[in-house]
Amino acid sequence: MLKLFRKYSSAVRDACFRSSHATHYKIGLIIFLIVPILFVASCGKFFPSASTLVAISISPSNPSVQLSATQQFTATGTFGDSSSQNVTSSVTWTSSSTNVATINSSGLATAVATGTTTITAAESGVSGLTTLTVSTQANGITISCSGCTSQTSTTATASLALGSVTFTATSNGQTVSPIWSSSNQGVATFANSSSGVATLLSTGTTTITAAANGASGSITLTVQ
Repeated sequence: MLKLFRKYSSAVRDACFRSSHATHYKIGLIIFLIVPILFVASCGKFFPSASTLVAISISPSNPSVQLSATQQFTATGTFGDSSSQNVTSSVTWTSSSTNVATINSSGLATAVATGTTTITAAESGVSGLTTLTVSTQANGITISCSGCTSQTSTTATASLALGSVTFTATSNGQTVSPIWSSSNQGVATFANSSSGVATLLSTGTTTITAAANGASGSITLTVQ
């Protein structure tokens, strides 16, 4: 009976030893197979392909504009092979505060109120950011006349035979979109107060005024 018990105990011990080694072997085999798979799967992140977009930068960086002005942004993409190219037309443009500035699909932002907004260019899960600041006009509005025969900073002369002339307005070197008015409607008038095109009706003198966002400018127009 004792011999039988010892033989049984030895068989159980050997079976357990073999089972333990088999388990360790299986665990080792699983690790051996999984680690290379995980490494290969992560290679795309650590070693992107040449055509993979990895970064986007926006220029100009953190610009400031005046009310009613526009700002054109450009997006440059950097790829896995360290090359770069203009991606302005392919990215998606957004403004975090559309009540401050809006932006179209071409990257052209229009200032509508004072404040700051974050401009984002995004494509394929990659994005770039910059901040746009909108402030009021620090100076008055300067008026220019296209079609006038002569002009100074405060006066302009036009020929009645022209039929019409076109006024444009700038503030701090940036084009603005003001409301136009003429003090003498019998000499010159604006059919559309936001277009800047004045119709010449008779000879005489009138004051042309441009007003936008609390700033204004004027020029004396003489029609001959």
